Amino acid sequence: MDKIETTYTDASYWSDRWKNSEISFHKSVNHPFLEKYFHLLANDDTKIRIFFPLCGKEVDMAWLWTLGHEIVGVEFSEIACEQFFTENSINYKISTLSNFKLFKSLDDRIKLYNGDFFKMNRDVEKPFGYVWDRGSLVALPKDLRIRYVEHMLGLLGEKFKYLMDTYDYDQNLYPGPPHSVRMEEIQKLYGERCTIDLIESKMHNRPFNEKLRESNCLFNKLYFLKNKN
Repeated sequence: MDKIETTYTDASYWSDRWKNSEISFHKSVNHPFLEKYFHLLANDDTKIRIFFPLCGKEVDMAWLWTLGHEIVGVEFSEIACEQFFTENSINYKISTLSNFKLFKSLDDRIKLYNGDFFKMNRDVEKPFGYVWDRGSLVALPKDLRIRYVEHMLGLLGEKFKYLMDTYDYDQNLYPGPPHSVRMEEIQKLYGERCTIDLIESKMHNRPFNEKLRESNCLFNKLYFLKNKN
């Protein structure tokens, strides 16, 4: 088997992708999983405050904002933050904090913190009760996934609901990103504090390379996490 070249996908890597407009990972439509299963986070007309880690310029944020929800995101790329507001025609203001540049809608219901995710803490934002992870965990290499989850769990409230979008495939066939994160790893990372349910698994219809296409074993999976107690 040919050797698979790996790329260390840290913040610097993703920042360069944004600077070079190499953002094929960005989707211009709402994630079907979020549309289908948002009721697991909020029922009826309940309005919630939802956290988008490593948010890029996800259109999901604009969609939920139009439904009356409050959005808090963290994103390393300033370009992504600016493009989110301009492309969705949302007026915004900018302020400078100690560790972040804050992009905020004029109605204060969207706040995007431009800076290092690992500097987000409870002094910046009160604990979160709802999370939508659209490909954030799978964007990171394994060592950073461990650190990411440890830090994320520290940002959550006593009770929380958490939807997580992942990929599952043989990483000998493709090194990522997005990386393959299987149930065993998710259980190890989150299992001490969270109940974990696989909500849906479907074949991904756009394999990342020819080897994955031939394997016919690339799955997009959605997990639902909740506090254990």
